[in-house]
Amino acid sequence: MQLLAFFALLVEGLENKSYKNRERIVINISIFNKQTKPSNDAVNSFCHFYVMCGSAAEAARRSNLDELTGLELLNTRRVRRKINTIYERTALSTLFKARSGLERIAFGRINDAAEIALSENDSDYSRFDGYDLYNVSEIKKVKGGGVEIKFFDRLKAIEQLTALNEMIASKSDSDRFLSALERTVNAGSETNDDS
Repeated sequence: MQLLAFFALLVEGLENKSYKNRERIVINISIFNKQTKPSNDAVNSFCHFYVMCGSAAEAARRSNLDELTGLELLNTRRVRRKINTIYERTALSTLFKARSGLERIAFGRINDAAEIALSENDSDYSRFDGYDLYNVSEIKKVKGGGVEIKFFDRLKAIEQLTALNEMIASKSDSDRFLSALERTVNAGSETNDDS
């Protein structure tokens, strides 16, 4: 029990450290963490969000789990297999991931960025750690004492999204054609073997 308390203090001390250090510590202490297991629905949600965004911390937040639980889930064989299954099910995973990113830019919320722009205390940036700034292209302080936030162009993202969807559809059509052609060739070779 003392060992568990030591690791809990260690993780608390890492709150202001880099994310990579926290991830290494979590990997090493996950066997000591006796928290309740997340529900199957939460694990499934985590897996799907991880495939969409590629970040364990963000997938955990979107699944209403804490970041440490997300990192622990990512280290389990069961979750990695489920994530791989989801990737395999979407054979065009890179294109789907690009589409997901474009959707976040085109249709994402700007609430977190607006809160940063409207915040009065600009010396404590650690409170913005969990904010979703995916569709922000640039943030800079203005000489007059404000913050300027530039967003990616939503219309360009929608145009790219449309083009990408057309590419995915044509690739799917060509994949179906090639698999039908392969089945035909295989059926023909089986007929020749029977002769």
